[in-house]
Amino acid sequence: MSDTLHPSRGASAPIVCGVDGSEESRRAFHEAVRLARALDVPLEAVMAWQRSTSMYDAYFPQPERSPKVVAFGALERIAREEFAGAWPDWVTLRAEPGHAGSVLVERSRDAAMLVVGSRGLSGLASPFLGSVSLYCATQARCPVLVVRPDEPRPTA
Repeated sequence: MSDTLHPSRGASAPIVCGVDGSEESRRAFHEAVRLARALDVPLEAVMAWQRSTSMYDAYFPQPERSPKVVAFGALERIAREEFAGAWPDWVTLRAEPGHAGSVLVERSRDAAMLVVGSRGLSGLASPFLGSVSLYCATQARCPVLVVRPDEPRPTA
């Protein structure tokens, strides 16, 4: 299986969005879609994956459960949910090996903007940025939009 679907259109630099399956990354993807539509530029949704370190996987590999296949499948589900089915041809999905921050910073080299959620699946609760979003904000080669969660509206 290829690690990409739907090549980007035109010569415009794409918006790149980091997705890890968390609610905040889904919100970031939604915002990236809105921006790409408004600016009429391609969108690349990127999910990083890392190789398994399990001895079980070394002796009993299951190709359909490889980290790459799982990551790409999750990314496809998120895109289908966002677009209520098939996503448009201006959206590219990528599952790339490596640490999420490093993968996204590398993708930012050719991007118009990088969009990430403020926190992901790490489970570390913080009122500030997560490690990947902080790394991207300080290391990316393009502007970075960090999408924060909705704040509950105060009731009077």
